Order: sequence, then structure tokens, then C-alpha cells
Amino acid sequence: AGFGNIQPAVLRRNDGTLVAYMRENGRLRRIRVAESKDDGISWGPVGTIDLANPGSGLDAVRLANGKWLLIYNDTTQGRNSLAVSLSDDEGKSWKWTRHLEHHASGSYHYPAIIAGRNGTIHAIYSYFVTGGKSMKHAAFNEEWIRNE
Repeated sequence: AGFGNIQPAVLRRNDGTLVAYMRENGRLRRIRVAESKDDGISWGPVGTIDLANPGSGLDAVRLANGKWLLIYNDTTQGRNSLAVSLSDDEGKSWKWTRHLEHHASGSYHYPAIIAGRNGTIHAIYSYFVTGGKSMKHAAFNEEWIRNE
């Protein structure tokens, strides 16, 4: 266990290791991570990865080709930016990032993400902007993330 880590999104590496990515409600303002090599019976120490997080919800998905995708607020304060990051090495690094939203006056919360059989990635999140609150759906593919 660690301090300030909650609401995990868990992915499995090819070697069976579970990797939990968590929102950070402490002082570090980074996405938290922990690993389990025994199907979640026990977990290693909680650390951070080099992706900012203001203590907001995140989600993760493993794509059919083995690449990993994270959706999260990529700021240290506020939720006015929502990004997706792609890893081609099972979360050891996040080489590509693209913004779904990045506006000074908006706020984007609690994202969820899935991948369709045809390779389309679907994200849904709370969308708070001047004039109202709603939910928003975005559909894109891996190539869109890599071509910012």
C-alpha cells in the first residue's frame, strides 16, 4: 500500500504481472503504480510514473496488438486537460500523448476507455464547460494518438 493511491485501473503484462495505475490524492501529483506477480494476492511498493495527475480519475486498456493506453488528466492542478498516452512496452514508457481536451476554461472528469474489435478506441468522460455540463464521447484509433 502507498499514500494517496486510489481507484486502480489494472492491466496484465505478457509475463502475467498485474500493473495497477491509480489516481494520486497525495502531494506527488503523478500517476501512481504498483505491480503484483501473484495475481493480486500481494502487491509491491507503490511508486509513480512520469505522467502528471492532479488527483483525478483515470482508466487504462490493453489494445488487441498488445499496446497499452491510458486516459487521464495530465496536469498537476485542475482538470482542464484530458490526454491519452500510448505505450508499446507494457507501460515501461509512454512514448505518445495526444489531448482529447485542453482548454483553460473547461473541466473534464472521470474518463473511461474501451477498444472495439475493429481497432476504434472509445472514450467517454464528464464534460463541464461554460454554458453547461454533459458527457462526451470521442472515437479515435491508435494512429491518431501517434500523429499529434
